[in-house]
Amino acid sequence: MRKIILVVALLAVVFLVWNRQRIYVRDPLGSVARDGAKESGAQAYINASNDVLLTNYNAPMYVSLVQHGERVGTPAEIHCLAYVACLLDADVATLLKGSEGAKATLMNEKRVEFRDGEGRPVVVVLR
Repeated sequence: MRKIILVVALLAVVFLVWNRQRIYVRDPLGSVARDGAKESGAQAYINASNDVLLTNYNAPMYVSLVQHGERVGTPAEIHCLAYVACLLDADVATLLKGSEGAKATLMNEKRVEFRDGEGRPVVVVLR
């Protein structure tokens, strides 16, 4: 029985290391502000390189992905365990056609700033 548990744990660690760029884990202390007003219900998820995935299950519902050096947009394929973690299709996720916006103006381990599709400033404060 111990061997089975050890093998399963080892496989889980290998999976997590192999997919560290695709797995986004929720940042419970993260906050999202749009036009200077904090959005209720918005959640920030981050991966190993501090790329940010934003979700909001309140109206208006949306999913946005901000990756270093890439345009802001909606990922084409996403699998989520709500309020815990999400898995995307690739290290550099495929975005839905027509959802691409401008690149992030500021992106570091504590703060992300960009403009949404309507040109409104969005500020994400992490951990």
